Amino acid sequence: MSSRGKKSRKRSRLLGILFLLPALAFITYALYVPFVWNGVLSFQKWDGFADPQWIGLKNYSKALTDSVSLLSLKNSVLLGVVSTLGAVILGLSLAAFVYKVYRKEGALYRLIAFMPIMLPAAVVGLLFTFFFNSEMGLLNNLLRLVGLNDITKAWLENRNTVVWCIAFVNIWKMSGLTMMLSFAAMQMLPTDIFEQSKLDGIGYGKQFFRIILPLIKPTVLLSAVYTLAVNFKSYDIVSIMTGGGPGTTSYVVPINMVKNAFSFGDFGYAAAQGVVLTVIVVLIVVIMRKTVGSESYEY
Repeated sequence: MSSRGKKSRKRSRLLGILFLLPALAFITYALYVPFVWNGVLSFQKWDGFADPQWIGLKNYSKALTDSVSLLSLKNSVLLGVVSTLGAVILGLSLAAFVYKVYRKEGALYRLIAFMPIMLPAAVVGLLFTFFFNSEMGLLNNLLRLVGLNDITKAWLENRNTVVWCIAFVNIWKMSGLTMMLSFAAMQMLPTDIFEQSKLDGIGYGKQFFRIILPLIKPTVLLSAVYTLAVNFKSYDIVSIMTGGGPGTTSYVVPINMVKNAFSFGDFGYAAAQGVVLTVIVVLIVVIMRKTVGSESYEY
């Protein structure tokens, strides 16, 4: 390479770095600095006014032994795993369905399935608060209409059903993401593999599980990781639908963190809860990548 070409390449690289610096500075300020500060704060006791006091691992000990903290952690893990699994399965089912319908109908179905994810979480929470209402809710009225009066109950006030109702809402809201990403990945697949499998007498069901699903696995994994992160940090829907109730039954870590920090003035303890949740999310993502993303295919 000539000296002029090397100089031009260095200038282009330097120009690219200069253009990236503002974005890097903003990301560092908005993401990495708060992350590091949260980690440091988790080892301290701070009420937001007085000087922080270093207390070591006491916040973590409390986060892993306190009954309310453990309950919120359990609910967060349950909602995160169940909601993600349900959203991915439902999204894949919808993608398999819309892939086989005609273009005009398919576009309408994709829009209908994708609309929930575009709705604000506050709107979704308020919508399903009325849906699960014990007196005028659509679910109980529908059960009464078909003669299942014995099944009707106060869904959001019942300790045995409230968390599962929230999981249902999360599945309904997030399934459209997996559907849209999976459908886009399916459209990128070559048609030759489907034609060859048809000649071998393989139906669409077997095609989907034996051919399509293994080929779009990276896309499904990407959707699952994003859905998991959203479900783990869900605050708006839980806050609007139940506020963590009845009692503390539907507490999740974000709600418990906010209450500990802004209601009880214990920012260090809230920070420790956030660190524990982050570690759990990272571990689950690593396990997902090891189990689901271990294979690769070429076509």
